[in-house]
Amino acid sequence: MSQLSMWQRLSSYGIRTEDPPDERRRVVVTNQGAAMGVMSCVAFLAGFVKAGPQFYFLAIANGVTALFLVAAFPLSKAGYRTTAKAFILVPAHILATTAILNLGLGAGLQAYFFLFAVLAFLVFSNAQRFLRYGFTAFSALSCLFVCWVGDIADVIDLPRGVPELLDMAVSMSVMATLVFFVRLYVSLTLTAEGRLAVEHERSERLLLNILPKSISARLKDDDKAIADGFAEVTVLFADLCGFTELSQRLSPEALVSMLNHVFSAFDDLAAELGLEKIKTIGDCYMVAAGLPVARPDHVEAAARMALGIRDALKRINEEAGYGLRLRIGLHTGPVIAGVIGKRKFIYDLWGDTVNTASRMESSGVEQEIQVSRQVYDQLVGKFEMEPRGVIKVKGKGELETFLLRGEVVVDTPGLLGPTSVPHKELEA
Repeated sequence: MSQLSMWQRLSSYGIRTEDPPDERRRVVVTNQGAAMGVMSCVAFLAGFVKAGPQFYFLAIANGVTALFLVAAFPLSKAGYRTTAKAFILVPAHILATTAILNLGLGAGLQAYFFLFAVLAFLVFSNAQRFLRYGFTAFSALSCLFVCWVGDIADVIDLPRGVPELLDMAVSMSVMATLVFFVRLYVSLTLTAEGRLAVEHERSERLLLNILPKSISARLKDDDKAIADGFAEVTVLFADLCGFTELSQRLSPEALVSMLNHVFSAFDDLAAELGLEKIKTIGDCYMVAAGLPVARPDHVEAAARMALGIRDALKRINEEAGYGLRLRIGLHTGPVIAGVIGKRKFIYDLWGDTVNTASRMESSGVEQEIQVSRQVYDQLVGKFEMEPRGVIKVKGKGELETFLLRGEVVVDTPGLLGPTSVPHKELEA
């Protein structure tokens, strides 16, 4: 195992899967602070042992502190994270105070108290303000204490130049440690923010799969119910015929796979034509043209969607061998559109136009597109239409209906290619 891998494992020691990103950062800082403290204590221990018997007390103090720092790891993993942090900060304060009282202020060890204050802010959460500010105050008081008694303490007589060297070494050590921790914390923060950005983008995509972009933006800005009235919207319903009988013969996985295959093709077509998919209701597909942004050609767009759905299902049947059949119905008129509820909300439509469009589908003919008189009046001359006559529609009485066959095009010589035939020319 490489040294980098060992350091990474040590840094993440005790982190649980359910820990939020900010807690993970604090655990990493705690572990690395303890590890760096152990290495520092061992180095000082070796140096004091080599320096002679008069430094043995400080060597023992460093050894005991190192044991406390090592004990912080199992404590943190066991869930006693606050205790683990105390096992790092309290012995460190005591060791620094002891060393200063023995070596004097000239060694510059009091700079470590600034490091301890910063570490307290990094390892304790905002919810632990008492501990965060308590240890900061502890660091300040410890620094004031050693400055007050440092000059009168019975310090060890160090060789000439050693205090200055210690002072410089301590200053560089504190500066390097602070830079290390700040860099670590910034790196972890940026990583967490990057992950949050990815999750935010994923959530945005999911939200846009549920709601139109303009409605999604309004919903995020205001939690009030969204309701809009549209004077002219064309609603399309497409229902798979014989689906109930088919579902009894297929496994759940095969059934869902088939529906996903079919409706995904319909979704692609709706996106291509600029229509708004509203929802699927079992084996029924609902889409609307002319909202949430009004468009003058909503009836034509819905008619092309209906023809495209029919062609798409034919292609899917040929490729997958499903043998599915469709009934499609269209109606145009005013609707109310909006989002209601607080959970599992959808963008939905209400009004007589929706009900009539649904009846156009349910009273239609398999493999045909049935439209109302209102749709016919908008499409006549632009699309091939066949009168079906007056039929009795549940809840609506007798309605005149038509069957949509296709778009009227002729091959016109020249560069423009196929061109729609104007209504007046057809009458002539």
